[in-house]
Amino acid sequence: MGRVSGEAIRSVLILVVGVALQASPKPVLAQAQTAAANRAFDLEQAGRLRDAIAAWRQVIATGLTGQGVLGLERVFAQLAQDDSVLPTLDSLLVQTPADKILRAVQLRVLRSLGRERDARAAFDEWVKLAPHDPVPYREYAGQLLADGRAAAADTVLQQASASLGSTKALTIEVAELRAALGLWAAAAAAWRDAMTTEEYLEQTVVYSLQAAPIAQRDSVRAVLRASPAASSKKVLGTLELQWGAARDGWRAIAALTAADSAFDTWNDFAQEAERQGAWLAARDAFAAMNRLRPAPSTALRAASSAISGGEPVSALELIASARSQLQPTAIRTQVLPLQIRALTQLGRAAEAEALVARDSAMLDAGTRRAYARQIAWGWIRAGQVEKARASLAGASGDDEDEVGAWIALYDGDLAKARAGLRHPTETTAEIVTAMALLSRTKADSSRAAGAAFLALARGDSAQAATRFERAADELPDAAPLLLALAARVQSARHQDAPAIAIWRRILTQYATAPEAAESDLEWARTLRRKGDIAGAVDHLEHLILTYPQSALVPQARRELEAVRMGNAQ
Repeated sequence: MGRVSGEAIRSVLILVVGVALQASPKPVLAQAQTAAANRAFDLEQAGRLRDAIAAWRQVIATGLTGQGVLGLERVFAQLAQDDSVLPTLDSLLVQTPADKILRAVQLRVLRSLGRERDARAAFDEWVKLAPHDPVPYREYAGQLLADGRAAAADTVLQQASASLGSTKALTIEVAELRAALGLWAAAAAAWRDAMTTEEYLEQTVVYSLQAAPIAQRDSVRAVLRASPAASSKKVLGTLELQWGAARDGWRAIAALTAADSAFDTWNDFAQEAERQGAWLAARDAFAAMNRLRPAPSTALRAASSAISGGEPVSALELIASARSQLQPTAIRTQVLPLQIRALTQLGRAAEAEALVARDSAMLDAGTRRAYARQIAWGWIRAGQVEKARASLAGASGDDEDEVGAWIALYDGDLAKARAGLRHPTETTAEIVTAMALLSRTKADSSRAAGAAFLALARGDSAQAATRFERAADELPDAAPLLLALAARVQSARHQDAPAIAIWRRILTQYATAPEAAESDLEWARTLRRKGDIAGAVDHLEHLILTYPQSALVPQARRELEAVRMGNAQ
């Protein structure tokens, strides 16, 4: 290896020192800027606003002009002295007239002061300085939209289109504008286009489009369904969930692939569906997650949703897929409770009893009582009331009282049922319905009412409807409620003629009862479904005018608007 001359070494050292001298101010300056900004922010957060003003001015002096001006804007706004930032802005704009941050602050401040003419002049000046830049249009239109001035924002975007040749660079602002103007299909199309390059917009798009009125939602759906993009599918799925059509929401995202982050999307959807009580949509999403990445916990969560959604058969299939992967303790603590719920929901009480008997030695007394109560329900659903009584032999306390109360109700013993159901362990639709009846009548017994509830528990809806009508004659003080129950059952069976006959009877004989408004609403829905728009409108208007204090009036108004708008199209 050759020797290096002293002159060469001296030259290299000179070069290194020179570079170091040139580079060293930069990290020192950056540290000073960071320290100044941190100090100003801390003073602002501490409420020392006067000190913060001086600190933010120091930040500007260090060279962080934009950050400093934004700080001054915030502080002066808190002091209700918005105009105090303008002198600083004016002097800084002389130095950097096209600075985007300074121009945006100038627009905001002038508009907050109500100086719209000056704001427009400032915008025009900005456009002259940057004639081919979409940022001035984006900022001004965005501010106007945020203030609800859609027409003014439209004027700005039209100017952008004329000056820039198109509004392609302003797709977000165009989408927001169309939504603000109620042009929902056009808004959906603009958002769809914006998401092709900016997928992070999905939540913004949902927030914007979920405000679409009922009558306009189909046009939004059509635009999003026509797009093959995963982002459009995700937005539609979330929108349907927010609009109360969870199963349609699931169908929108079901075909997503791993490349589309399907698992995470399905997980978010499933959890929100659970939160909303859209159990079957949650079941579908969790089941798909389990197929993609099999896991006992996911399968059992899907099974739980299936049971809550009233589809225990699918729950048993999901439980079976998880069982083989779990240890005995997990099977007893996680799987068995779901199996008991599913089997008793199906009326397969004997199978549930056998499972509990097999693990009885490992179960504590409280768990055995809870299972006895569920199994009693299973026997009731199978129509075996006596076996339900027998299954309660090992139960005691509140469980026995409540299930015994239900059995008493089925026997027609309203007094015992009223006492036992006073403090139910859970609030279900069945509990609410039973308590509504027991609170509306003073009678201590009614064989017809008991038979109606038993038929409903057994899933014999035809018998239940008939017996509820019969019970209305037996219990005149609760007749409107019993008739409404009969009508609900008939409507659920799609037996429109008998349902309408009952609603007519309620409106004629019990016009002042709470169920009269419900009758109008349900009759209107049935007529609308059958295509009788005029009849639907009549009943909705009758409800609104006749029962203005009813809790159903807001719903009737929404449906009336939807009917009228749908008919006008």
